Amino acid sequence: MHRYYLASKRCVCIVGMVFSLFVGDTVLAMPGSGSDGGQAPAGFRFSSPGSSLGLRGGFTLNRAGSDIYDFFIDQFTIERSDFNAPTFAIDYGWNLSERVDLVLGLEYGRATKRSEYRDFVDQDDIPIVQDTRLTQVPLTLSVRFYLTPRGRSVGQYAWVPSTAAVYVGGGGGATWYRLEQEGEFIDFRDLVIFEDVFVSDGWTIASHVFAGVDLKLSSSIGLVLEGRYQFASHDLSGSFIGFDPIDLNGLRLMAGVSFKL
Repeated sequence: MHRYYLASKRCVCIVGMVFSLFVGDTVLAMPGSGSDGGQAPAGFRFSSPGSSLGLRGGFTLNRAGSDIYDFFIDQFTIERSDFNAPTFAIDYGWNLSERVDLVLGLEYGRATKRSEYRDFVDQDDIPIVQDTRLTQVPLTLSVRFYLTPRGRSVGQYAWVPSTAAVYVGGGGGATWYRLEQEGEFIDFRDLVIFEDVFVSDGWTIASHVFAGVDLKLSSSIGLVLEGRYQFASHDLSGSFIGFDPIDLNGLRLMAGVSFKL
């Protein structure tokens, strides 16, 4: 019983702390709750943020325009849209001025598709199956320009974030990619079915442009909606030699949160 009493006591303490933080934040956000007798505005900070941390998730619509994709689509039950991929990103921005940030970012996206030969089966009429995967990891450095103010100073000790701050930007960096096929394949010289793994990977220079909006959720947290387009390609290696450079261009549509620090 003593153990359950201690556990219950801890739960009550935790709930109390959370409730206190919630009430405190609510009181600070209420008009007239400032220490200067009601002059502090709702949802204010004591100073403008000097940096930000962003976390986003979304989807990459890969253009998939080079001949290696045409080969996959022709031979296997793969469509161009199968190379679209869920994508996650993290970035850290330094405020260079009221409307300009320098942003270091890292993204990860991976598309996976199980397929089979379109026109061939094995001797038992069983599909010949393989998995195709395309992974991209861009490491980027960008400049972000705000077209509308991020916030405004009120008096000497308060800064209020804007309801919405629209931005555009661009930059460059390096993208690591890995194209991989694993499974069963046909040797068309003698029609033997074999198992193998075909891989091409490497780093390539990439550039990008983007636009988005940062919507205020609180004085230090924003909801970010962003569209970004990457420009990149790379020579294929390994078993994919002989094809044109792989097309790594694509549109990223993402949403997430931005923490003002």
